[in-house]
Formats: sequence, C-alpha cells, structure tokens
Amino acid sequence: MTSADTMPIPPPPGEWDRWKDWADAIPAVSSMALECTEVSQGHAAMRMAASPWPPNPNGAVHGGLVAAAADHVGGLAAVTQVSLTGLPATAALSGQYIRPAFAPLTFDARVVNAGRTVVFVHIEVTNHDGQLCSFFTGSWSTSGSGRIDAGARVEP
Repeated sequence: MTSADTMPIPPPPGEWDRWKDWADAIPAVSSMALECTEVSQGHAAMRMAASPWPPNPNGAVHGGLVAAAADHVGGLAAVTQVSLTGLPATAALSGQYIRPAFAPLTFDARVVNAGRTVVFVHIEVTNHDGQLCSFFTGSWSTSGSGRIDAGARVEP
C-alpha cells in the first residue's frame, strides 16, 4: 500500500457482518492467510487455515507469524472500542508460547479494558483440537494513533 492509498474506514458499530468484510479487505489479512470469523463490540476472531510461511522443522506455524497475527486480531478488537476518527496503534504486545501451533489456528481477541487513550486486549491462539497454543496481552494507543483521512473509502 502506498501513501497515496487510503484504507477503508470501518463500518458503523453494530453492523458486524460488514465489519467482517472490512477486516478481510485489509491487505495484512491476506498476507497472513487470515480469515475473519467474528467481530462484535470488544471482540474479534480470525482463523488461519494454513501458514503462508514455510513451517518450522516440526511442522508448526512460525512463532513470529503467530505473534504478527495475534497483533492484528488484537488491533481489530481494539478498533471496535474507539471512535471512527482514528485507528488504534499497537503500544505493547507480550506473548507466551505454550505448545507448537499446528494449523489450522484460531485467534480470539477480547478487550479487557478500554480507557480514553489505551485499549487493553487479551488474545488466545488455539489449534485444530481447541488446545491453547499461545496467548498474548497487548495495549493499543488511541492517542496519536493513525488518523482516518476524511476522504477514505467506506467500502466494501
């Protein structure tokens, strides 16, 4: 995406089916082979059917990709909590890896607390058997975050 491109703004809160379409249209989603499965106030979930990166020697999804996807899904949950004048920016992300992450993976992010300038999110990553592979906690800044251009598209 170039600086001349504009990212579509999220649909209004409550139109959660449109949010799923919006989330799937973000370029990072296709780059990480994610698919949005659910969005609601303070919650987002995405699925990674297979890794777009070569697997680790044991066949698991690379931990860096797991962290990047967790960051993205956490940010999606955070954006459901802010006004549509800006997008939250990751301020901190910390993760714990419990077991190898064999795809398909589910990323489930829930807002723990949303303040005036910071949104706190907990993200769980589970494998095809529903076992917890890793979890992340993060904070997203709403102060000084990415501003939405007034001319931004509202599609899809």
